[in-house]
Amino acid sequence: MIFLDSSSIIAYKNADDINHKKAVDIFQKLNAGEYGVGVISEFVFSEVTTVLALRKSMGTAKEVGNVLLEAREIEIMKASDVFEVSWEIFTNQENTGLSFVDASNLACMKLKKIRKIATFDKNFVKIRSVEVVNG
Repeated sequence: MIFLDSSSIIAYKNADDINHKKAVDIFQKLNAGEYGVGVISEFVFSEVTTVLALRKSMGTAKEVGNVLLEAREIEIMKASDVFEVSWEIFTNQENTGLSFVDASNLACMKLKKIRKIATFDKNFVKIRSVEVVNG
């Protein structure tokens, strides 16, 4: 299993993104089964669709949202299942600079026992319990 941060999904869909080629490599490996199932949360889904609607178009946001909802290789965790653990991680962090959504990513990973995260967010490098996959 691998957790998919919004930055990896956005970079994959946005050819203008500086990390697009790296994201394509990650998703090719995901589709080939190299990472097993990709996991996101409803928080990530919200972030991805919002950013794509703002940066690209509403059509792009809907397209990606539908792909995420229908993909057999992607599991979506409910926000309510990780909310309390997310808040605990968010409020107890020290010098990591994590947003609440980033903290929720770690909560999902903790609950699912996932070590790898596909992300271009440099804050995750500071977290010793995770392995950052960035192309």
